[in-house]
Amino acid sequence: MITGEASNPSPIALSAREMEIIDLVADGLTNQEIAQRLTISKRTVDNHVSNMFTKTGSKNRVALLNWAMDHGKICRDGFNCCSLPDASDSDL
Repeated sequence: MITGEASNPSPIALSAREMEIIDLVADGLTNQEIAQRLTISKRTVDNHVSNMFTKTGSKNRVALLNWAMDHGKICRDGFNCCSLPDASDSDL
């Protein structure tokens, strides 16, 4: 182990709105289409997507969706649809 390396990194928390947007990204919608669906500005969607890239370390939408699937945030076609415990479930 490298000195200063965290042995248990803190979980990444996405807001309810970010989760809503990630579901729409997974459905193949563009930022403009997401904005129209949620009746918010495209710039707001751009900011949410950018924040999710930063939080998850993703560089693009595909990497973001891969992260979301790997962490049980979304499922596609029955793949990865088991419910994972929340970070707040400390007794697991």
